[in-house]
Amino acid sequence: MKISEDKKSISLSLNGTLSAHELTTLIAELAVVRANMLPEVPKTPPVKSDGSMSVQDDPRLVIVKLKDGKIRFGFRNAGLGWLVFNIPSKKACSIRDYLIANTQPSASDLFINDNRDKNTLQ
Repeated sequence: MKISEDKKSISLSLNGTLSAHELTTLIAELAVVRANMLPEVPKTPPVKSDGSMSVQDDPRLVIVKLKDGKIRFGFRNAGLGWLVFNIPSKKACSIRDYLIANTQPSASDLFINDNRDKNTLQ
């Protein structure tokens, strides 16, 4: 895999059969290459699904408070694998406030994992 000098295309050659693990690795490598290409991924999401994005209803979600104060959100996508985001505390508070304002009170089963770790939501 090689990115062009103008960062607008890549040369990619696939030959053979890939296992699920090998395909997952390739997808992760392609994501790194795409992050360095032009035009960059738009800062705002498309208004509706156009086939260029993966939408999954009710994904597995894990949220962990990190030692540096950031909040780690992990979303499991059945095709892309785990997408993990480290969110600064201030932004996490904005997400919290939005969710509180837009969800029903007492609709939460906050800790559904057995160990009831106060720093992890699953």
